[in-house]
Amino acid sequence: MIKALVQSTLDASLYPLGVYSHEQKKTGPDSGEYVVYSLAGDNEEDHADDAVLVKSGDVTVRYYYRADILETSTGRARVRQIESAIENSMKAAGFSLPFGYFDGGDVDDIGYLVTIFDFEYWRVI
Repeated sequence: MIKALVQSTLDASLYPLGVYSHEQKKTGPDSGEYVVYSLAGDNEEDHADDAVLVKSGDVTVRYYYRADILETSTGRARVRQIESAIENSMKAAGFSLPFGYFDGGDVDDIGYLVTIFDFEYWRVI
């Protein structure tokens, strides 16, 4: 359930901007920017009468973009636009972003910088 919600939310907000989202790893042709997300479980949080009442899921969304995009003001504005689109669309879909997002730098040493978002999703069973 959460995986489908994440994919459809990111597709709806980013595809019109020319950014594709992928689960776990990027596939397909090379591009200047893309998103990869991963799920960290669907944990049981609250119980009553031996039944699960609430479950939570953690989703990490990583927005990768070529380092040279930051060399122009237009490029920097583009990065902010995509970051805002990710944050706003996921929040609108019911996810929370309790600790905000952060710049992870060139974590994979591949010439791409990354912005990392750690979302939470709580749902009543």
